[in-house]
Amino acid sequence: MFSSIHLTLLRHNEFIQFITNLSGIINANDLETLKLKSESDDLTALLATITALYKPDLGSQLTKLLEQDDERRDRALVGIQSLIEAYTNHYDEAKKEAALALALSLKKFGTGIARQNYQAETATITAIIEEWKRETNLIAGLSKLSLNEWVGELGTANSQFDTHYIDRVKEDAAAPDVKLIALRKEAIQSYRTLTNRIQAFATIGEEPAYAAIINECNSLIEKYNSVVNARSKKENEEVSAE
Repeated sequence: MFSSIHLTLLRHNEFIQFITNLSGIINANDLETLKLKSESDDLTALLATITALYKPDLGSQLTKLLEQDDERRDRALVGIQSLIEAYTNHYDEAKKEAALALALSLKKFGTGIARQNYQAETATITAIIEEWKRETNLIAGLSKLSLNEWVGELGTANSQFDTHYIDRVKEDAAAPDVKLIALRKEAIQSYRTLTNRIQAFATIGEEPAYAAIINECNSLIEKYNSVVNARSKKENEEVSAE
């Protein structure tokens, strides 16, 4: 009888290697004579699809771009805030009043804007820029304090961040991991169909090759179960330590 194996607990690379090893054991036999070719071919085909789709997670390039975009807009925002704060102490009364009006506008959007989560910061910066383009006194204030280039930089950085963020959302939606999970379910079902067929023929006992296949596969299963059990033990110990 085939030993049970925690297929769902195997990581993608482990799952691929297990099916590869198992197929190697089974395919070393005359599958036509053993009446296993169709079931074995089904599993092999799924394995090929999974292997082609699987790519270790090396990190999305878009993640790096998002970090760069976020840092760029944060620098622009902090620069604007610092300049406005400095101008609130300006000796020129007109510039001081312009700075105070801009500072009051910023205050409505709360503190720590640069520390907000990605989506919230994008929305907040967009709202600030829209208000500064809409209110006559604020438009004049930006001009008086020569902050239009700064605001332009902030808007460009924020728009670029939003574009890359949407690209990342699309990338995540199309991530191969989602497809891999579905394919793994199919492969597990195919594995069970194949091993159940082998088990059935072994029970009849007319051909010793079936029992030999089961013994070799069980030795393989034992090794992979050990990997899963060792990992589970380590994770439990880490949780207990915490």
